[in-house]
Amino acid sequence: MPAPKGLFLAAVKDDPDVADQDLVALFSPRELEARRSGAGARGWLLGRLAAKAAAGRRLRLSPAEVEIRSEAAGRPWSFQGAVAAGFISLSHTRGAAAAVAAGRPVGVDLEPWSRSLSDRAWTWSFTPGERRLAETGGPFPARLALWCAKEAAAKSWGRALLNHLSRVRVAEADWPAGRLTVAWQGRGGEVGETSEVRLSRWDAYLVALAETQAI
Repeated sequence: MPAPKGLFLAAVKDDPDVADQDLVALFSPRELEARRSGAGARGWLLGRLAAKAAAGRRLRLSPAEVEIRSEAAGRPWSFQGAVAAGFISLSHTRGAAAAVAAGRPVGVDLEPWSRSLSDRAWTWSFTPGERRLAETGGPFPARLALWCAKEAAAKSWGRALLNHLSRVRVAEADWPAGRLTVAWQGRGGEVGETSEVRLSRWDAYLVALAETQAI
């Protein structure tokens, strides 16, 4: 997938013919210390696989030479040996995963293009002003795009969206250009971090890629 200068994107589709143990063999023991079990295990492997590919492209190394580790708060980082080698963001959904590697804070979200948000979720998750941004339409499924933009922006700030849903606001939408502006709103209404989010389509998926802007 194409990406702005300095950002390196990678995406993978799940192949049900590839067993979990074959995917596990692609990771180091240290990476597997954080491995998930249960329903999210396959997605975890796919997401980390995409992250290794994205970081490898950025560092001009093979994916096997890069490790993806998480800090205490859960934010992933790429490592070359014992040295932290850049920011990572990843996302996995039904049947696929995507990741972005960069030398600056970034975030990515991936969702099936056909996924829909219920009216209840739409009104609960977005302010009237945000919902008006979806009325102009465009080449993207507007409701889903606004959700993905929030998710990607929150990741770029190192935050979990669901913990701060009312504070993450979509401020502007340029649908023809596929660009949204998402801002962190303080308790007093002041604007904090801001991210520019680029939207794109990859196969049957919507991709939202966020870059934190200087304050």
